[in-house]
Amino acid sequence: MKGENLERLGMQSTILVVAEHRSGELKKTTWEAIGFGLKLANQLGKSVRAVVLGDSTTKMASELSRNSGLEVLNVSDPICREFAPEVHCEILSQIARKELPFLIVMGHTYQAIDYAPKLAAMLGCPFIPNCIDCVVEKGRLVFVRRVFNGKLDLHVGINGSPPYLVSLQPAAFDMVQAQQERTSRVIDLRIPMPELPLKRKVLQVVQEVDGRVDLSKAEVIVAGGRGFRSKDQFRLVLDLAEALGAEVGATRPVVDAGWLPKGHQIGSSGQQVNPKLYIACGISGEIQHLVGMLNSRCIVAINRDPSAPIFNVADYGIVGDVFTIVPVLTKLAKARWA
Repeated sequence: MKGENLERLGMQSTILVVAEHRSGELKKTTWEAIGFGLKLANQLGKSVRAVVLGDSTTKMASELSRNSGLEVLNVSDPICREFAPEVHCEILSQIARKELPFLIVMGHTYQAIDYAPKLAAMLGCPFIPNCIDCVVEKGRLVFVRRVFNGKLDLHVGINGSPPYLVSLQPAAFDMVQAQQERTSRVIDLRIPMPELPLKRKVLQVVQEVDGRVDLSKAEVIVAGGRGFRSKDQFRLVLDLAEALGAEVGATRPVVDAGWLPKGHQIGSSGQQVNPKLYIACGISGEIQHLVGMLNSRCIVAINRDPSAPIFNVADYGIVGDVFTIVPVLTKLAKARWA
């Protein structure tokens, strides 16, 4: 995020981050949204607040405040025990009308997709979803989002008066670093709730049983693609991942072939990741896959085709046969951590 001449970006002083959580734990997208908010706030001369909605969330709000150094607005109410978009919108709209934030930020999750458009309509403000970057162009705040399955970057400027509503693509921004030196505190809010006609009721929460893994939390990922021609050959990827203590990722053809569950798929129709190290084995680098792993800190590509698109985004490239190179890497990894 860069730019200057920021005086025309609105008078409201606060960036409000909506925290998301599950089973008593804050999601990674929350920490990414706070990291984004703090970076933008430093540039614009604004402050950042977070808001937590749920039931019995005091401990979680304290953790968020302590680890981010932010003032946290805590709405702990039995009506928020299960997620309902109508309840989320009512509470957040009341907070927004009182706080008058410049920007409302959240992760681009299934939950956000459910309530954010309705909230934007209630507040009469624009909503820019799934953003991957933010720049200032000629004194105007502009958000960047990928369109046409990641083939183009669309720059979306904001008009009118704040607040503005934005959701951030998972793994597109760095998580907040510890801000212990900041003054943090939790403010418990009591929001008067009108009678709301809820359109759904949660009857049961069922954990996924298809072998899905949360690759968004992985620090090292070894992924394989069409360079492998059978499930037995793909075992090389699993062996390298095991030797490195890494998670396993895959392109869509691997999943379609049944070599791995869909939970391991990375790309536009799978997960989006940002590990410290991403090793792409036999992956050509089609755009559908690249959009899921472009935010990796270090990308190592292994492919026998020197013109493969994966080398355009790789930090290190190895032109060669995966059946020769991957076993050598596995042997070295085992020797290193033996």
